Amino acid sequence: MKKPIQGGKRKNPRQVPEPRLGIFWLVGGKLLMESAPLSAAEPYGGQLTHPRSHSELWRQHQRAGAVPADMDYDQPPRGRLTYDMTSQRFTVLADRCILRNKKILRRIMSELKLPENTETDTDSRYRCFACLRGGTDR
Repeated sequence: MKKPIQGGKRKNPRQVPEPRLGIFWLVGGKLLMESAPLSAAEPYGGQLTHPRSHSELWRQHQRAGAVPADMDYDQPPRGRLTYDMTSQRFTVLADRCILRNKKILRRIMSELKLPENTETDTDSRYRCFACLRGGTDR
């Protein structure tokens, strides 16, 4: 079930920054995120999404030493921001470990300049190893 989340309030409604789409992980309690402006997004079905993949960005972060070299991209909690072209709404698709963390969600909302009506949802692709080992879709 999709749920709306509250983003940061805009100080000057005339100068609304362009929203961004992103890919992110929660690694060792720290948010690691890559974003691109909505105008640079790629279509994927009826959605717009960040133009790069988790696996591609993870390899880049490994080469830079920003993430453990022995950890696969799908091990830590991760997610992605999409934009539905029909409903004209943003959705944070993420692991439940991220969705339960309101502080991290607020930071994602703020950094990506997302509107207040942005929704959250789970996706079977974004389940960390801890959640998968638990055997439930928490």
